[in-house]
Amino acid sequence: MVIVIAIIVGVIGNADYQEITQARDQINLRLTLDDCKRLFDEGIDRVNCFDKSIHVFGTEQQKQQWESGYLNP
Repeated sequence: MVIVIAIIVGVIGNADYQEITQARDQINLRLTLDDCKRLFDEGIDRVNCFDKSIHVFGTEQQKQQWESGYLNP
């Protein structure tokens, strides 16, 4: 019985952790994209900054959209 409860708590804790890290990553992505806009004029440096930020903090869907040209920060 104790093992079952421990497994349930572990699963719930892991789900909460994933939601928290996803929310944190989205906040960090928004902040880094804003920094890119402040630090670099339009051009290759800004695009490189966006690229690095999206690949570090973006979701798989955001990465695919960026690579396809559909995501415009």
